[in-house]
Amino acid sequence: MEEFTKFVRGGILGPIKKWGTKWSLWPVHLVTACCGAELAHAFACGYDGERIGALNYGIARQTNLIIVEGAITRKMARVLRITWEQMPDPKFVIVMGACGLNGGIFWNGYNLVKPSEVVPVEFFIPGCPPTPEALLRGIRQLQIKLDKGVAENSLTFSEIALEKGKKPKVLPVSPKVVSNAPSIVVAVKKAVDWEFGKQLCDRLKAIGRAVITAKNRIALKVEVENLRSAAMKLKDLGFDHVKSVNVIDVPNEGKFIVEFLISSYSVKELMPVLVNLYTEISRKEPKISSLSDIFPSADYLEREMQDFFGVNFVGNPWKGKFILAPDTPEFPLRKDFKLEAESYVGD
Repeated sequence: MEEFTKFVRGGILGPIKKWGTKWSLWPVHLVTACCGAELAHAFACGYDGERIGALNYGIARQTNLIIVEGAITRKMARVLRITWEQMPDPKFVIVMGACGLNGGIFWNGYNLVKPSEVVPVEFFIPGCPPTPEALLRGIRQLQIKLDKGVAENSLTFSEIALEKGKKPKVLPVSPKVVSNAPSIVVAVKKAVDWEFGKQLCDRLKAIGRAVITAKNRIALKVEVENLRSAAMKLKDLGFDHVKSVNVIDVPNEGKFIVEFLISSYSVKELMPVLVNLYTEISRKEPKISSLSDIFPSADYLEREMQDFFGVNFVGNPWKGKFILAPDTPEFPLRKDFKLEAESYVGD
């Protein structure tokens, strides 16, 4: 921020403050994505960022620089702001990488915010990934600003003026269509030499359609009203936890496919076995019984699916947003969720 630069340079002790700040920029370690690898490279022995007066540090209250390394989500924005507010003045921010500049490959995602909308940013370092040399150049530009009092770009591009009276040409945008989701087909490998699996399927056929999809893999389809009884049956057999809860959106058929991947930690012969317990529910009124009281590990996973798809797991005590920030749009993983469209302009 300009007032911080003026403070560093001002007063009778200005030269001493300027010299000390310039050669003691200690970035707080705030890694959010893959740009952290480039930062690590810049401060490793090959480039040795410490030789130019910058040293990574882990405690916000003893640092004066944030290097934002990657994407900032709506939920992470609060962490970034709190970190910045904990730092003593004067303090500065550098953003590295395409995700920090404009979202990168996630530019039109539901969950991205620009760091410059959360904290005041001094310099941006483009690239995906930016190079270690570029990061060190960005730190040097901040030092130059502290020294001279004004910001300077380390690279400039020439501007090409359009011919008089010529308007920018808006390039055509590819048509966006939502194709029908293909039918979900459970692939059955008939020639699977797995006698134990065949015995399990025989015991499960009484509660649903059980088929072997591969060795140690069983798909068990049940009606939605039989989901809990099927889960209890699996628990009685020795399956004791849910590894994953997934929702598949099939809008052209007006349904969600909800699946629970279930396994065992306690029964040795069941440990390699993964049962996909799945059912179908209406997309108009997406309700399904929670299995969190039967398998506690399903609790967190069900909450995620409630956030992303709006599926109501009846019996799960959690209500409201769980993993997403409060201002995140509702149900962002549904296939009919509208994303921002591309817009290209040429001369």
